[in-house]
Amino acid sequence: MKKALFISVLAISLLLNAATAYIIFAKNPMMVQGDKSWVDMYTNDANATEKFLNENLGIKVVKNVNDNGMDYRIIQAKDGMFPYAGVMQICDKMKKQNIQPHSTVYFTVKNYDEMSKQFKANGAKVLLDGQVTQGMKFGFFIIPGGVEVGIVQYGVKE
Repeated sequence: MKKALFISVLAISLLLNAATAYIIFAKNPMMVQGDKSWVDMYTNDANATEKFLNENLGIKVVKNVNDNGMDYRIIQAKDGMFPYAGVMQICDKMKKQNIQPHSTVYFTVKNYDEMSKQFKANGAKVLLDGQVTQGMKFGFFIIPGGVEVGIVQYGVKE
């Protein structure tokens, strides 16, 4: 009886570990070509945006990044698995470029350079191309239909 119980507990433990590994490695949106992996929300008032998301959706900022005077706040999934979004205060430099509040969705690509060429060949207008930072290479484009879309390759060495 004890042996059967031990085997049952061990089997359940192995299944849970396998399921966790599957979620982490197989379903990681930063690893799968074409998966939505990030959202940037550009705002005129980062505090108001953060407060609204928290009060209405229970979304919490987990990290504030102040890089070169840029206010950028990172949001992590409620399950704690992966960060998935950022809230960015539109700074004076962006205001001079007439950047308005909006959101940009980023999709994972296996090869940034190839996908960037493909986007441009198929009518996408470049807004930012080939920025490398913090282990990723990314850019964003206006695609046919007027939508801003980002692409990102993770695991890139700087």
